[in-house]
Amino acid sequence: MLQKNNLIKNLSYGITAYLFVFSYSLCFAVSLQLNIWYALTTAIISIIISVSLKNQIFAPDTFFIVPLFLVLASGTNSLLPFTVIGGGLIFLFLNKRCEKLTFHPAVKSGICLSLAFSVTALLTTHYFGIGAEGFTVIEILKTYRSLGFHPNWRGVFFGTITLFAMITYPFKFRKANKFFPAEAFSLILPLILNLILNPDKNYTPINEIANLIDFTKQDTLSFFLPSFNTEFVFSHESYKNAILGAVALGFLMLLLNPSKTRADSTGTATILSGIEGGFPVRAYEIRGYSLISAIFSVILIVYTYFFLDDILMRIPLHSLAVVLIVNAWKQVKFKAIADGFKGGILSIISIIVIFVSSIIANIFIAILLAIILNILLSYSRTKGGAENG
Repeated sequence: MLQKNNLIKNLSYGITAYLFVFSYSLCFAVSLQLNIWYALTTAIISIIISVSLKNQIFAPDTFFIVPLFLVLASGTNSLLPFTVIGGGLIFLFLNKRCEKLTFHPAVKSGICLSLAFSVTALLTTHYFGIGAEGFTVIEILKTYRSLGFHPNWRGVFFGTITLFAMITYPFKFRKANKFFPAEAFSLILPLILNLILNPDKNYTPINEIANLIDFTKQDTLSFFLPSFNTEFVFSHESYKNAILGAVALGFLMLLLNPSKTRADSTGTATILSGIEGGFPVRAYEIRGYSLISAIFSVILIVYTYFFLDDILMRIPLHSLAVVLIVNAWKQVKFKAIADGFKGGILSIISIIVIFVSSIIANIFIAILLAIILNILLSYSRTKGGAENG
């Protein structure tokens, strides 16, 4: 009886991991207009590597999507795996060589605020069904201005349901959220409503996953190196964006990594995910996890990919965007931003400069300026402490 109970518990943990990781990975793949194969490989690698962790699991972080958009700005995804791998290597290097590096609260607040706004700007087109195109904030804002505001209100209805679910579900149903994550609930609920209200996919009035990407299954053998199964299109611009994206990603991983002890596992998971054509990941807190849970999660992911693809493709695109937007703003510490504006003129300038540069330039420039400002703030704090002493 005890063994049976343990098995049921492990399987339930596997369901939770499957729902959480695959939901995040799916949102990433679709928002970047990539094949769902990217979501599949990211989820599988994340779950397998997570066996080495205790009560934690790897999954993509919403903020990591911004440097990936920068890579796609060159018009090709050929170098995307190299950016993910490079970001993981840079993160490992920085973690080893810069053990004493700390980010000033104003700098960290400025970066998080910039990333949340960037995610919102880049994905609002999917939420409202505007049809704008752009891979940097300034590009997408210009497109919004030229197109005007002409939303798909039926699609906005599904996105708003997701918005409401993402905000209220984790607080109203905390126990349920531990087993059935809000990210999955907020996608499945509008999916069910869409299947009921729009049963014929050929006449659906809203934007679904199928409207944005082609769902082409890869052959089984290509799983080993799917990141290199694409037609390579290289240019000076693509090389530059891949390098800038990798550097930005490496620093973001260092900024968002909550524990130095998990750095090696996080870097390794990201590198392996990149090799398999997946996305960068970080560790999240989750219920107890085991090898049995991991195996069951992988089985569920593979089954979903190969046998539930018709249903999967009917998830409203509006809802996928909202999941990432809400999670981006959840990471912004508004109290820290308020404290930053009370921390002196240099702190105020830092937040404003980082935020503005992320809009008019790109996330790499914002992070480069953030590093410079972090040095100045650290020096100012050290100098002030010495004078008081």
